Amino acid sequence: MTLSTATKVRVVVGAGVFSLLAVGVVALVATQRSVASGGEISEIRFVQGLLGLLLLIAVVLAWFAYASLQDDLTQRTEAEAALRASEAKFSGILEIAADAIISVDEAQRIVHFNHGAELIFGWTETELRGRPLSLLLPARYGHSHAAQVEGFGRAPEKARQMGDRRPIFGLRRDGTEFPAEASISKLTLSSGEKLFTVSLRDITERQQREEAQVRFAAAVAVLGETLEVEATEQSIVQLALPWLGDGALLHTVTGTNELRRLGSHTGNAGLDAAIAEATAQPLDLDSPSRVVDVLRRGRLEVVPEVDDEWLEAHTADMHEFARMRALGMRTMLFVPLVAREHVLGVLSIFRTSPRPFTLAEQTVAEGLALRAAFALDNARLYRTARQATSARDHALGVVSHDLRNPISAIGMCARALLAITPEEETERRGLTRTIIDSTELTQRMIRDLLDVASIEVGRLSLERRPVTLAPILERAVSLFSRDAAHRRVILALAPIPELPPVLGDAERLVQVLANLVGNALRHTDAGGSITLGASRRGHDVEVVVRDTGSGIAPHAMPLIFDRYWTVRGNAPKGGTGLGLAIARGIVEAHGGRLSAESELGKGSVFRFTLPADAD
Repeated sequence: MTLSTATKVRVVVGAGVFSLLAVGVVALVATQRSVASGGEISEIRFVQGLLGLLLLIAVVLAWFAYASLQDDLTQRTEAEAALRASEAKFSGILEIAADAIISVDEAQRIVHFNHGAELIFGWTETELRGRPLSLLLPARYGHSHAAQVEGFGRAPEKARQMGDRRPIFGLRRDGTEFPAEASISKLTLSSGEKLFTVSLRDITERQQREEAQVRFAAAVAVLGETLEVEATEQSIVQLALPWLGDGALLHTVTGTNELRRLGSHTGNAGLDAAIAEATAQPLDLDSPSRVVDVLRRGRLEVVPEVDDEWLEAHTADMHEFARMRALGMRTMLFVPLVAREHVLGVLSIFRTSPRPFTLAEQTVAEGLALRAAFALDNARLYRTARQATSARDHALGVVSHDLRNPISAIGMCARALLAITPEEETERRGLTRTIIDSTELTQRMIRDLLDVASIEVGRLSLERRPVTLAPILERAVSLFSRDAAHRRVILALAPIPELPPVLGDAERLVQVLANLVGNALRHTDAGGSITLGASRRGHDVEVVVRDTGSGIAPHAMPLIFDRYWTVRGNAPKGGTGLGLAIARGIVEAHGGRLSAESELGKGSVFRFTLPADAD
């Protein structure tokens, strides 16, 4: 044991005191003998005085040595108590750590193994103390890991993150491997020996969550591949396989007192045959099946153990019991598909092993079910919309073929009556003109409806060829010149510079201009003006229709190209609300763009572009 300097001083003082005491005792004995032999009194008294002084000094030194020694013992006791408290605190921190903290010596024998390590690896510290670290590593990593630790011991760095180049794995007591992340540090002891400490974390759950997120994203992407109801349902029943379950059943509400069943495809011929047999018949809503309960409650349910007793309680008869038993289910998860506060069905995921569904897996299943529900709801809405479109197309077909003929006949008869009606019969001629105007308006509305329907489905007929714009603009002006004069509105064509031909359908372009000019006429008062013009804009030609009419309020600008929208309050009768929507559809079908600018009370400007003919 190595003594401190203070302790050495105390030992020397103690030895001196002991020597003085010894000398005093010897001198006292000698004095007594001298007295006994008749020595001089003065000499004896001198010796006795000297002895007394020596004894006093010895007593003082002894007391000082004793007090100093007591103080040293007290300080050492306090230091040792503080050290033990510090060690206990450090040990307590290590013991409550969730990570595994393992210390090994230079021979890589385990010298410390905390409680976290016991939980992760399944060994106790008593069992592993003094045993090699390789017990905690897969056999394939044992040699390379030992070499890495030795290399780290020679390196100047004091700490290092392990697994930078490749993933690392730990080995549990039962022989199973698990992914981990770890760091290692080293401490050089006063003896020169090195102590290595590894902090290791089991990242199995984190990897499972990351893998679940990747699979979740892939599953959601599959849901967006189609809007067909049947294909969407087939995608839903496959979503959780094989990462969440071994098989799945989908029960959907059909609007009757039954649930339609759909089974997954697992790749296992025997299980697929059992699933097909189990889903051959629809499920009655009066059935004791747990699916019906989940459908009504709209909440996720877990069955941790599926046995014969459970199956018997949740099947209607022995035939149903036999079909469900053939699936080999050991645990089940029922997830409702809820969209817009309506339960559309139930996805039942089952496992053929007793492995339970964790809370994390249940959360993932609920997320899948939510997206599956909206995908199924969207597919059903799309089917309803297609059915409505089909019904509308059928109605439009009836209108275009069965109503246009009698309307045309009415118009022809009215014009014939007008021709033979004397001029002086103004009332009769007025009624006849009203009939003619009504038939023309009806015919125009029918044409607009048919054009809108064609634009919606992308079947607007166009005969595109190189055409010159000037004659088209002049034709549009001539179509409305009489109406403009009647309304006392100036309709003019601005000077047109030399322009390249555009690739378009001349009749459809006249229709666009007619809709724009007609719309401008309806909203321009007497004394106002409408001007048509055209100019070159890069690779396009821009056509402009400018008026000095009533203008459009800012809040209404985003709506003007919507179908059936009209300006309320100041719109004259006769507008169908389809003209601008049709004009935009025709322009976009040509590859151009229609836009508008307007200020309330100061008029409007409509511009549309057409691609110039490249030839």
